[in-house]
Amino acid sequence: MPVRRRTDKRIAAGDAWAEIFEYGFDMLNRAHAAGIKLNDWLEPEHDEARAAWHRYGALFLADYPGREAPWALTTLGKPGGEDAS
Repeated sequence: MPVRRRTDKRIAAGDAWAEIFEYGFDMLNRAHAAGIKLNDWLEPEHDEARAAWHRYGALFLADYPGREAPWALTTLGKPGGEDAS
């Protein structure tokens, strides 16, 4: 019998937010598919995005290859509670 691969559900949930953290909207429909509520412009509710950023932002930034600061960092501040000015 094959061994079942375990996935970390926190990381999987954080992955659904990746495009939103980077661009501010759900570019590839991954967040919608994961059940994140979006408006007509594919943007999440601001409070929900802030909560997700504080929960998953550090993991996102650890793997973020971009040269420019992602949307979430400039809009929501540092993950963990420090708001952007």
